[in-house]
Amino acid sequence: MASPVKNTESPTQFADLMADHQPRLSAYIRSLVLDEHATKDILQETNVTLLKKSRDFTPGTNFTAWSFRIAYFEVLTWRRKKGRDKIHFDDEIVESLAGAVEDVAPNYDSRLDALQTCIDELPDRQRDIVTRRYLNSESVQDIASDLGFKANAASQLLFRARANLLKCINRISASSPS
Repeated sequence: MASPVKNTESPTQFADLMADHQPRLSAYIRSLVLDEHATKDILQETNVTLLKKSRDFTPGTNFTAWSFRIAYFEVLTWRRKKGRDKIHFDDEIVESLAGAVEDVAPNYDSRLDALQTCIDELPDRQRDIVTRRYLNSESVQDIASDLGFKANAASQLLFRARANLLKCINRISASSPS
């Protein structure tokens, strides 16, 4: 059976592109549906469609834009299927949100690099609580219990960590060429 990837040098390169773009695609989809479980389902459908349409992708072109467009149509498909279940944004609002997210996508990598730099610069305790809360999805209550803090104290530490991250990212952004 022929590989579905015809226009790239190898199927591995296409798979690498897909893997590299998973966080971006997930964030893009999440911004349109505001539902974590739906985001995972739509991301999975998007990945299936990307593989099916891999022959249509031209190496050297903007994979992010191409994959976002496919994700956008998967979001619309999901919305039509779920349309009667809940109140959803109408198609014009989703299209507007998609355009706004696509406009900021080119800065995604530099902002992600800045965030990582800033996380690395946090004091150990702040870095630990940020990692546990946002990467490991632990509750503030669980973190507080493990650290022997009250939940309010853990929340304050998390607040200070976020404030430090914001200052650091703004400093890096201000020093970067636009």
